[in-house]
Amino acid sequence: ALLYDPQSSSSSNKERVVTVIAHELAHQWFGNLVTLAWWNDLWLNEGFASYVEYLGADYAEPTWNLKDLIVPNDVYRVMAVDALVTSHPLTTPADEVNTPAQISEMFDTISYSKGASVIRMLSNFLTEDLFKKGLASYLQAFAYQNTTYLNLWEHLQMAVDSQSFIILPDTGSAIMD
Repeated sequence: ALLYDPQSSSSSNKERVVTVIAHELAHQWFGNLVTLAWWNDLWLNEGFASYVEYLGADYAEPTWNLKDLIVPNDVYRVMAVDALVTSHPLTTPADEVNTPAQISEMFDTISYSKGASVIRMLSNFLTEDLFKKGLASYLQAFAYQNTTYLNLWEHLQMAVDSQSFIILPDTGSAIMD
């Protein structure tokens, strides 16, 4: 996925290379700097990396408008998958993910695309600046440690509580649950 020849590669191949690099770079923060407590919250790693791949690619090549592709590539795609009877929540109880096979099953469209879609939604409804503030607090607080999705909700809520512009009808955790 990372081979690109300017003489013979298509523009879609170039887009793919840029998004894969951005996705993997995102894992420096989501997976390496802050690590999951357990595999049941895999969507935190893969959802963030999948969301950030569009932001990183858009930054690298702003004329491509790759940031807009998250909607057809992830949001619409996961709506079809999530409607299936075989779908599952973003987070599974930790005691239900024990074997290598159960861990492997977590690497699916729900973790990647629904995770990215939920993170995009959070960024949009909190505003990008407020979302970044909560995210920076989360990454700083849990640097070189393990975390769960509840820790993310806590830090996003702290960002909301630190200002008076955005007023939520309930806590972020209650809204997301």
